[in-house]
Amino acid sequence: MATTMAKALNAALADALAADERVVVFGEDVGQLGGVFRITDGLQARFGENRCFDTPLAEAGIVGFAVGLAMSGLRPVVEMQFDAFAYPAFEQIASHVAKLRNRTRGALSVPIVIRVPYAGGIGGVEHHCDSSEAYYAHTPGLKVVTPATVADAYSLLREAIDDPDPVVFMEPKKLYFASADAQLPARTEPFGRAVVRRPGRDATLVAYGPACRWRWRPPRPPARRAGTWRWSTCARSCRSTTPPSPPRSGAPAGAW
Repeated sequence: MATTMAKALNAALADALAADERVVVFGEDVGQLGGVFRITDGLQARFGENRCFDTPLAEAGIVGFAVGLAMSGLRPVVEMQFDAFAYPAFEQIASHVAKLRNRTRGALSVPIVIRVPYAGGIGGVEHHCDSSEAYYAHTPGLKVVTPATVADAYSLLREAIDDPDPVVFMEPKKLYFASADAQLPARTEPFGRAVVRRPGRDATLVAYGPACRWRWRPPRPPARRAGTWRWSTCARSCRSTTPPSPPRSGAPAGAW
């Protein structure tokens, strides 16, 4: 059955809320509105305002609140409305979310999922199209996850919510409304295991998240004829390539 990544994520959240009463979902506009991208659509109506609720526009407060709830035994799933909106919360994430298990020598865990719509491809402006995964991946104590397919989206989000440690779940905005055949609920490969999408023997291309969709396209055969290159094609391509304009800032040539 064809479905979109957005609907798969919504189904994963709904199933997690139904399966475990400790799961709570909150963030900016995730309640009645259902989130900017409608990932939480219908959850408040189904599970009530105590399980899915809106917060003030205060990302550091959202994550700090989640830390306290997790320390008290709940499993918070918080939404950062856009990738770069999460930066005010980075101190909470790096200093507390990532370090509490080690700081308490294992006495406390913080099973938090921080959902972050990320990356470009939607024509967004600054603060709306950052690829911020490197910040989190270089922070010890965090697991960083991003789905590439509809089935991955459902499976990885369920696994993230079940995980005893904090997970930053990066959701590629460009793929939210890309559809694919997927039978939900689905369970795909677990954390830490790579997936071979197309086997081969001559080269290895490693990608994650939205980049994977482009890597799976069938390769184009080179423009050859009887074992030789079509040099006319190459020449036409070179002539159609426009050289970059010089910078307007007065920087020396070649300094762009």
